[in-house]
This record gives sequence, structure tokens and C-alpha cells, in this order.
Amino acid sequence: MQTSDSGARHLEELALFLSVHRGTAPGILWADHDHPGCRARASEADLAALGAALSAVLGVPVRVARGAPDAPRQVRGGPDAARVLVRQVSGGGDWTLGPGAGGVPAEPFHCRLRAGELLYVPPGRPWTGELSPSGQYLLIRIGA
Repeated sequence: MQTSDSGARHLEELALFLSVHRGTAPGILWADHDHPGCRARASEADLAALGAALSAVLGVPVRVARGAPDAPRQVRGGPDAARVLVRQVSGGGDWTLGPGAGGVPAEPFHCRLRAGELLYVPPGRPWTGELSPSGQYLLIRIGA
């Protein structure tokens, strides 16, 4: 599957964003471009293509997983050893990162994501999300 111009630009945006966010601080990206794997009705092939393309750009393994559309409205995860991006695919979500683990001091972080926005979750931070009724998300694990 070939990546569109917009998809290629989205990968560049993600790579630049991740090059800045390597530490323990969370970050939010309002992307200007989109990749087919980031859409609400993306196929499994689109998700696999997003993971493979991002892995090629970053030079590390990348796994992309969709939050189940029939999952509870409250979701949780982490702490994870990998860097994680939460991509709000549709609807909205209230996301909270817990305090840092492993002796890394960090305050809880709260934000509201709308469709198309991404949240960077640093390694070692647990997270929770409360999704709107139409809320869907992707988890992108980098280096996992």
C-alpha cells in the first residue's frame, strides 16, 4: 500500500513531534495532515501500514492498536516501557496521565482530545481516558 502525500506528511509530523518529546513530559499534537490508518473506519491493513511506515521512519518497532469500539467508555493502560501516542480518532476523550513511575517525579496531567489530536504518553506513566459516546482512539506504541 502506497502512502498518500498527506499520509507521508503526517508521518513527518509524527517523527518531528517525537524527536522533541523524548523525555518525561507529555505533549499534544494538533496534526495538519492525516494518514489513512488514523481514520475512524481504517482497515486492519491501514493500521498495519501506519505501523510499518512509522517504524521505517523512526528506525524502531511500532505497534498500532485500535481501542475497541464496543469497549467501556472508561479505558486505562500503562505504565508502559515504550513511548505511547494516543490518537483520538473520533468523538472526544478526557485523558489523564498519572504520576511518573520509577523515581521520575511528574505531576498528573489532564487534557481533552478531539478527533485528530494526539497525546504523547512518556514511558512509565499510567493513563486513563473517558470517551464520549462516539469516541474511538488508537494506541501507537513506539519501541515496543
